[in-house]
Amino acid sequence: MKKKSRALGMLTLLIFITGCWDQDNLKDARMANASAYDLTPEGMLLQTLEVVDDSQSNQGKSTNEIHSGTGHSVRQSTDKIRAKVTGDIRFFKYGVILYGTSLARKDLYPYLDVLYREPDHPTSHVKVAIVDGLAGEIIDQKGIGNLLIGEFITKKIRSLEEMCMFPEMTLETLLPPMLDPGQDFVLPYLSKEGEDITARGIALFHGQKFTGSLSNEQGVLYVLMTGKWKNTARFVKRIHPGSVGDVQNFITYQANIQNVKRSLKVKVQRDGQIDVELNLKLPVDIVEYARNHLQDKANVRRLNRQLSEIMTQDAEQIIRTLQENGCDAFGVGRQLIAHHPAVWKSVDWNKEYPNVRFHPQVTVDIVGNGILN
Repeated sequence: MKKKSRALGMLTLLIFITGCWDQDNLKDARMANASAYDLTPEGMLLQTLEVVDDSQSNQGKSTNEIHSGTGHSVRQSTDKIRAKVTGDIRFFKYGVILYGTSLARKDLYPYLDVLYREPDHPTSHVKVAIVDGLAGEIIDQKGIGNLLIGEFITKKIRSLEEMCMFPEMTLETLLPPMLDPGQDFVLPYLSKEGEDITARGIALFHGQKFTGSLSNEQGVLYVLMTGKWKNTARFVKRIHPGSVGDVQNFITYQANIQNVKRSLKVKVQRDGQIDVELNLKLPVDIVEYARNHLQDKANVRRLNRQLSEIMTQDAEQIIRTLQENGCDAFGVGRQLIAHHPAVWKSVDWNKEYPNVRFHPQVTVDIVGNGILN
């Protein structure tokens, strides 16, 4: 009898605890796949949003609508858009957020704050990028080929991350360096050229403001210098004098990613001078070299020396650009906070960072040349 009473009590409790108290029904929601933020001439925030209708997605016929709204804040501009569409707006977990350069130069964080505060806003897979000019113009394009605009941009950013042209960054991983006084961050940099959306390079930030950029070619080496590379890193260098239209004056090579080695050491001298040693060991495979002669070991050694010199000079130029734009993307300040806290407290890092002496060294080693030889 006692067992029956206990079982009856448990069944009674199940009646009251079934269901989800925080259930969020999405059947009437509208999914936002891409959003863009710009500043109007009056200084208002202009948000452009791609809203996707997935009701026919099982037939491969997803459609999208482009809506925009202005406001004094992200929340207000979003509410303006909500007033124009049917159903509520939910943000896709693999979406993308774009910011125009005029907004990014002002200060990025105020336009991200609400996204981190909303518990239901996705962050872990959402991509973030800077657009040269107006970001909304890219969203207005609606689609490229058979892809809707948000899906196209997301796939483009991910593919360029795989090629080490962009650093891997999401809305979630962006927050720590954005709030870290000893670490700056970079983002993918896009532009619209006619009907094409192209990679412009890497956008550099000092604090929370966009200050400059690296080119596409510099971006690949920069990603390797950070120590956070993906699957492919390819370079094309001119190594012989003569016409730039002659393919025989150039060599194309690809990093042997699994064996790349990078080290960064921060040293503080007795006089307070800060030195940074950044070494990159770069084994490479030759992809294209019309002059060949790679069976000659002496020629290979000459190419190793020449490419090492070229790549080291490229690394020096990247560092100069970072310092000129106040972008401590390698986290030298974070190293000082962790290992030299007294030095960190005694300096004005904004003034001291441009005076840091970097000593980069890129060592190229040709380890493969295809099956030709």
